Amino acid sequence: MRRVFSNGGKFDYVRNPFERLAGKASQLHLAAPYFTAAAPVVEAAMAGKTVQLLVGLNSATKPDALAAVLKAPNVAVRFLTRRFHAKIYIFDDCAILGSANLTDGGLSSNREAAICLDQAEDFQAIEEVRALFLELWEQAKVLTPTINETFAQAWRAGQPKGPSPDELIEKAVGLAEPRSITVGSEAKSKERLFLDGLQRQIYEQYRPAFSEVADLLAEKGFRRPELDVIGLANEANRFLNWVRLSYVIGDEAWRAAPQLPPAERRARLLNLGAEWATTTNNMVPATYVGWLRNVDQTFGSPAALEAASKEQITQGLLSLHAFTEQLRFVKGGLAALPAAFWTANNDDVERVRRTLTHLIHGPGDFVPRLHDVLYDPRMKLGNFGFFSALELFGTAKPEVSPPMNGRMAKALRYLGFDVKAA
Repeated sequence: MRRVFSNGGKFDYVRNPFERLAGKASQLHLAAPYFTAAAPVVEAAMAGKTVQLLVGLNSATKPDALAAVLKAPNVAVRFLTRRFHAKIYIFDDCAILGSANLTDGGLSSNREAAICLDQAEDFQAIEEVRALFLELWEQAKVLTPTINETFAQAWRAGQPKGPSPDELIEKAVGLAEPRSITVGSEAKSKERLFLDGLQRQIYEQYRPAFSEVADLLAEKGFRRPELDVIGLANEANRFLNWVRLSYVIGDEAWRAAPQLPPAERRARLLNLGAEWATTTNNMVPATYVGWLRNVDQTFGSPAALEAASKEQITQGLLSLHAFTEQLRFVKGGLAALPAAFWTANNDDVERVRRTLTHLIHGPGDFVPRLHDVLYDPRMKLGNFGFFSALELFGTAKPEVSPPMNGRMAKALRYLGFDVKAA
């Protein structure tokens, strides 16, 4: 069997072993400084494979290709901006190494030199390659849709004269580089480490897992006619709520749940989705549509928040499951929660408005704003935790991030997803 590929002469095309190994694998770990060929990555993801894609943000990588993979399920994307030249493609227990980038040229037309490691004697080499990939992956930044839009603007602004396109891109998205033997990197600040972790939790765990659930409900028609008015994201939220209340009884049920490969996870989702579509008890409170209306009317726009009274803000927050869960920490339970919230925030309605406006409608990627709301003393709110903020944002803007709370996370864990649930 051929092991060396070069896109020409007597050598086969790199695309052929790439597609052959990708077709048989359940997990793909791909590292390419230049990235323009979205199709094979999207195809693998749509086939239910889990993909980790590490790219370079530079003038040779195309933002529209990245936008395409960011929309695909089961894909996590991270980036570096300099000193990243490794081309590593791992498919379960096989790998391709060489000069080929994930571009049409690298896969098909450029004269490359790539070797396929797919023999039993290659095991140790593949494990070393896997370790290298993981080292680079941990040093990279999460690529979010917002960062990709910023990259696209800088990419388009690159001109032959003046700063190089790569300099403009790095200035726009920030420096991201791996450590080398000769060049040290400054230790990450505690805030940077926290933000990296938060972005990975939301963009690489919650959002792809939630999207996989929602996409399957839509694909198979596992929908509830009485919930047509609330949209797919909120119906997926209700499905996960039903799973949690029906099957995830007690913490041990989700803590002990194993992470499942995509095929087994899909099988479990198919069974539960079919049951959800026909159950006589969907566990949806009669007041749920009204709760969503409260959130939209109160938090749906900066103008709505500016005009909202203290009572309207209170009722909007009480429409969130994660917020009402704060009753566990309040003497007197749910009835006492509003007073406890406002007391914890010095009854400062304007400050609460500013914080919530910043969270929901502020500029740039919302995860740093989520960090602000949770940890910046100028914005932090009492009795308003991580899942309260995440559920509020996701309910107001489900197209950016799903309406997640702790109950959803535990249901996802039970379904076999690798997500943080507590």
